[in-house]
Amino acid sequence: MASTLWLLWKLFWKLLGPITTIAILAVLIIIVSLTYSQNAPIPQVRRKNQPVHLLLVLGSGGHTTEMFSMLKNIPLDPTLYTYRTYVVSSGDNFSAEKAREFEADFLEKSNILSENYTIVTIPRARRVHQSYWTAPFSTIHCLWACFEVLLGRYPGQKRLPPRYLSPQPDLILTNGPAVGLCIVIAAKIIRFCEFVSRWMSGSSSRPAVSRLRTMFVESWARVSGLSTTGVLLLPLADVFLVQWRSLAGRQAWPGMKKTQYAGWAVLPSPGGKQRIKDVHE
Repeated sequence: MASTLWLLWKLFWKLLGPITTIAILAVLIIIVSLTYSQNAPIPQVRRKNQPVHLLLVLGSGGHTTEMFSMLKNIPLDPTLYTYRTYVVSSGDNFSAEKAREFEADFLEKSNILSENYTIVTIPRARRVHQSYWTAPFSTIHCLWACFEVLLGRYPGQKRLPPRYLSPQPDLILTNGPAVGLCIVIAAKIIRFCEFVSRWMSGSSSRPAVSRLRTMFVESWARVSGLSTTGVLLLPLADVFLVQWRSLAGRQAWPGMKKTQYAGWAVLPSPGGKQRIKDVHE
């Protein structure tokens, strides 16, 4: 028994070096990739007045209330954001109902005859009071569902009209919490895989279509520090907006994009309204 433990101990120390080296290289590759991704210029290949597919991640409670407050204050241009997908977590009937109410009011004010939106319900990343031991499994389940939503393959998800060249949303808007993090991570991975595919096929010299661009809006309640979701999304989101000047200019690490002060996007504020409205133009 003692000899077996000694052999296992020796094997562990022999493998510790290579494993540590691989882990350090993996972390460096991730850091370099995220830095490049955040600072790479966005391809400007979208034709003017081309329809935009907007995906909105609805948290629950206060997150949903803030999201629809922003949407009402912008306001959304029906001639630009011509199709909208709302992502809600399972059991969140409040957010789904708020989305329907907003769309009914939006269609009435815009004089639009057809309902160009869909509501997709996906599994929760983590339930309230859920054990931290089981949370990773539910988060992976949620992440997989996010991949299917972004690729237009989630069960029951409506097909986009033929004039949309891809089922992928053009712009993703989120203000948290965990499901927003999963959506942004899924978008980053899909974009990375598409970049690698283009590079391997030799077509990387041609401009790519600018899809799956992500915007995170930090909560109005965050005045002096970022939320947990905000800290995690700081190196991932293409645009990170804050509503207080005290949070402007923050970076995940040197060389990364900084947080941008947008004014009060939740409450009526000309600066915040204009910043969100112009981000995809």
